[in-house]
Parts: sequence; C-alpha cells; structure tokens
Amino acid sequence: MSQSAFLQALDNALHTAFEAAGLASAGLYTAPDASSAVPASVYIDKDIETIGDLRQFKAGRVEVVYVNWSVAPAQNGKLEVEGETYVNGKELSNDGSSSRWTVRRG
Repeated sequence: MSQSAFLQALDNALHTAFEAAGLASAGLYTAPDASSAVPASVYIDKDIETIGDLRQFKAGRVEVVYVNWSVAPAQNGKLEVEGETYVNGKELSNDGSSSRWTVRRG
C-alpha cells in the first residue's frame, strides 16, 4: 500500500469516527458548472485567523478541510453543511488525502 493510499484510508476511518462523535461534518458539494451536489466529508474551522504581533485578536476567517476520497474540490465550488453555504476561495494545502481551502459564506 502506498503512503497516499494509507493516508486516504486513515482519513476516511478518522472522519467516520469523528462524524459519529460530532467532531466532523458531512455536507453536499457542488462543483463549478455542475448541476447536482455530491456528498462531501469535511471539517469546518471557524475564527482561526489571529491578528496582531501577539495574536491578540481573532478574525472571522473560515477554512474547510475536504477529505479527498469523497470529492475533488475546486475554486468556486459550493459546500452546503450545517445550514451554511460556503464558496471555495484558495486552496491552502493538499497532501493527497485532504485539502484545506479558504472559503467565504455564500
């Protein structure tokens, strides 16, 4: 088994357990130019940007981590999860098993 395949299987198992415990989310993802949504396994990180030399203030930045076995996210793709709609901005990281995106509410 390759490292990428191992990480995908591990992320799948962890997300399933975390979702059952209320620590992860399942949403619906619509790719740009797509007409229908598909299930997406995600983690939502809210208010994670800190501002100031001593990081004394928090800003309302939201980032979404997509577990890549469920979808292949793209810029301007839409995610509906927990009563919110998010639109993908910029991909921040991608290790082959998960990818982190900045999002805006949409």
